[in-house]
Amino acid sequence: MHRIRGTLTALSPIFHGGGEKTGSVILLNRLKFIVSGKPMDVPIISGNQVRGRLRRLLARDFLQLVGYRMDLSQRKQQRLYHTLFAGGVLTEVEEEASAVVDLALKFRVVRYILPLRLFGCSYANQMVEGRLLVGHMLPVCREIAEYTGVEADVSFHQLIAHFFQTRRDELRAPREEEEEEQAVQMMVEYECFAPGTRFVHEIVLETTREEEGLDLSTLYRAVELWRMKPFIGGKSAVGFGKLKIEYEWPKPVDSSAYLRFAEENRDEVVKVLDELAEVL
Repeated sequence: MHRIRGTLTALSPIFHGGGEKTGSVILLNRLKFIVSGKPMDVPIISGNQVRGRLRRLLARDFLQLVGYRMDLSQRKQQRLYHTLFAGGVLTEVEEEASAVVDLALKFRVVRYILPLRLFGCSYANQMVEGRLLVGHMLPVCREIAEYTGVEADVSFHQLIAHFFQTRRDELRAPREEEEEEQAVQMMVEYECFAPGTRFVHEIVLETTREEEGLDLSTLYRAVELWRMKPFIGGKSAVGFGKLKIEYEWPKPVDSSAYLRFAEENRDEVVKVLDELAEVL
């Protein structure tokens, strides 16, 4: 088992909404902590958000390296896409079929499809357990210093910025003969982490001695791809979510083992992907 600890710094506002509102304000995603014996809701970026970002980047990279082209007009290929990029789809399986466990295919999936080996998935009646435990991104602030292990003078309240967005209903814009009629507008306010906010983050890799090198290299590649496109949360298309990403690795590691595996096992990887698509 390896613990990879990181420090991430917001280089632009970061929006990660939790689906809650106070009046017309969309709040940041929050997690309840017990601080000095009292519950406190502190804004965070969820581990699921980070895990999903790493999964999608690695899956796309892996398919490109082995030259696998997906035809998303086909139902089975659509399901394969969701298995790789989202961890699977909910489908009904016939009772007789659900009793059959194809361990040989499951072994080949774990052996050759590195993104699924790392992040796990479900398909048909099978479950592939991932090897990563991805923590939440916790802001460095004085309220939760005992959880982050980093002392800070700043309160999380000081890390929250408020942004406004105006939405205009163009379909109801005034016509020439109705110049006095006003187009419908709506003001939306939402919380963001301010640029400069620092986060601590931890990823735990559970692996075996025999597969340690390749698993570490695969994880390193996922983080490397994230550093190339260093965004998290929503609204990245309009200037939000940029990060400075820094992780400390338990031993010297790079992506060479992962890249070499994809090159040397290209044909077998493509074969297993086709087999997997057939059972979805």
